[in-house]
Amino acid sequence: MRNLSIVFASLFTLAFAFSCKPVQKKAATDGKPVTLEPRSIRQNKGSDCEKQPDSLRTDCAIVDITAPKINGTNALSKSVDAWVDRYLLHQINWAIASEDGNEPKTVEDGIKQFFTNHAENAGSISSGQYALNCTHEELLNDGKYLTLMLKGYAFTGGNRVLEDVAIASFDVKTGKQLTWDDLVKNQKALLRIAQAKVQETRADAFKEGFAFDKEEPFALPLNYGLTSDGILMHYTTGEIYQLGGTTAFTVNFDELGQNLKIEAPAAPIEEPSNVDLSELYEMVGDSVVIPAFEVEVWETAKAAADMKKRKETVIVSAMFSGFPIHEKDANEVGTLDFLAKDMELSGTNRIARFEGLKFHKSVLDKLKDKDITLLINVFSGRKSSEDNLLNCGIVDAKASTFKNRRFMVNCNLIAESTESNTTHTLAFALPEKGTASTDKLPLLVDCSEKGEISLAGILVKDLDELKTMLRASLDNLKRLGFKTTPEIQTSGCLMGMQGAVRDVYEEVKNEKKGGKTTVEKGSEPTNTDKAKAEEKPATKPAPPTKTTSTKPAKTAYPSITLSEKGDMTLNGKKLGTFDDLRKQLQASLLTYDIIPDDVPIQTAGTTGMGTRAEMRTEIADAIKGAKWLRKKAAIAAVTAAVGKTLGTEVQLEVVNYQTSGNFAFLTARPKATDGKAIDYSKTPLKAEAASGKFSDKALALLQYSNGAWKVLDNKIGLNLAPVDDWTKRHKAPKTLFVATK
Repeated sequence: MRNLSIVFASLFTLAFAFSCKPVQKKAATDGKPVTLEPRSIRQNKGSDCEKQPDSLRTDCAIVDITAPKINGTNALSKSVDAWVDRYLLHQINWAIASEDGNEPKTVEDGIKQFFTNHAENAGSISSGQYALNCTHEELLNDGKYLTLMLKGYAFTGGNRVLEDVAIASFDVKTGKQLTWDDLVKNQKALLRIAQAKVQETRADAFKEGFAFDKEEPFALPLNYGLTSDGILMHYTTGEIYQLGGTTAFTVNFDELGQNLKIEAPAAPIEEPSNVDLSELYEMVGDSVVIPAFEVEVWETAKAAADMKKRKETVIVSAMFSGFPIHEKDANEVGTLDFLAKDMELSGTNRIARFEGLKFHKSVLDKLKDKDITLLINVFSGRKSSEDNLLNCGIVDAKASTFKNRRFMVNCNLIAESTESNTTHTLAFALPEKGTASTDKLPLLVDCSEKGEISLAGILVKDLDELKTMLRASLDNLKRLGFKTTPEIQTSGCLMGMQGAVRDVYEEVKNEKKGGKTTVEKGSEPTNTDKAKAEEKPATKPAPPTKTTSTKPAKTAYPSITLSEKGDMTLNGKKLGTFDDLRKQLQASLLTYDIIPDDVPIQTAGTTGMGTRAEMRTEIADAIKGAKWLRKKAAIAAVTAAVGKTLGTEVQLEVVNYQTSGNFAFLTARPKATDGKAIDYSKTPLKAEAASGKFSDKALALLQYSNGAWKVLDNKIGLNLAPVDDWTKRHKAPKTLFVATK
């Protein structure tokens, strides 16, 4: 079975004692840390790799590998190289799935076959982009032991993404990759600890009745490694398949006791952390621009009435800090506070928008962790009283989790309760400036590169704790008078985590409804085809739109069911495999005039979390594939229309493509078939091109009906579409052109 691992669980430690005997004294570092250099392979092939951004590529294969490399030919270097090669070849062989058994023996040959496979499948790649990616992380490097983690994914269009992790520890002196026999004296004793850890880490599944049995015996994981705290264990989906997703935890050295066969590594010396500053901040000269965020203050009815009666204001105080590299820069609590900003809210305004705040780059250079910390406190403006009247929640978040967020802080009067306000703060996607209501904004759940989950900047221990927090959050929203239950959106989460978070949220929502049958939504990006790495919230299929066709647009979606026994059906027909679901659903979607952004799964009774997550992955792939093929057909239709207008064969360099209902709007630059610019002096548009007001763009309006695209109108030489004309004559929705104004 293919190993469909997805980094799913937070890497945290749990207490479970193995022995009351004293742990062995940690060894001092025998030598200097190993110097690692990146082994980088970055290549791409395809017709539009350079011409188009990621979201608009229809023919591109990308290899982006950064793996650890130790210079030299010593034993450690050879051992690490061999381990990395095995991981990369596993990813490549999974992606290209050679049917003749002629698998590549080297990474270089594998990459060649990867590109060859892409070329052979041109025109049928459902995403338009092949991708092979790898990054690495040092988990321990103390001069005696080296522990490395590889994380990557392979994607070949119609197939699902293989997101996989590999962990290994090496003896620096001998180069040997450490095995369980090298690390512990009694593997059976460790197995008991590991099983207890799994049960505690994945308590939700065991509560639902999961148990290890003869058909799925429990064993130590294949991926494990030494850290400064203990032994990290990482179970893949394939190792505990019925649990769904991966399971990771650390067994502390204290828990291992005398069963530890080696001397425990010394505690690491803290080093300044490195983050990708370009992802977090905008740099303007010597200044660092703090990402924009908002704080919305929600008060209880009693607090709101009292504040209004007193004509009292609300102060939202933002303080920014970090931990300095040098002790001399730290205050009495060990932090470096470098910026504070207060905003006063009055009347009915309860939204504070923090935007354009800056600090000097020299401050950032002093910090260990460049991901700065925000602390928000909310209190009354003391217009009517010398004392603060409000008891409010707080926001405590890193830049990576407050960037482009709106936080909702709940307040009550201190007179109502003198206890600290422990109501969970919620985070929503930052709306456009001036948007006042949070009713329709999606709740945000963040994931880190390590697989950690956080809600509004608060680190969540596991999915059970996330469920508890979400349950309390929905109760609080109801108490505050919210009329609708918000959708859920994830940021930075891999596919398996996206599905797991959605499962948890749907379960909590279903509890509130008191029902047993749920409709679960997929994670397909918006139909503008501009999906980024972040997951977009699922939306309902677009409503029918008026068309000029005599045949109404088909807007319903296929029926997918999952039974308690694990049986899947599509439109009443039983499916055998997940692959069948993807292929048959994609074919079904292509018969619809409007391809929906998601297709619900109808479930009855208790169904496996892993199965639901797998199904949603296949549904998302099918929708992507259907939309890509529909987009490809639209490009072909416009290419023919533009070529007819110009009186010559052309190809299009697509600039923008977006849909609304069964309409599409496409912007492109016509090129000659050899890729060169069009010589408009030799076309019927000679006079227009010579006028000096001619654009090299082609604009087209299309409508899909009766199984094909019809080009309703196309214009060459304009910068902006004739929106008023097209909406009036062709009944195209104005929303189709919003992003182009």
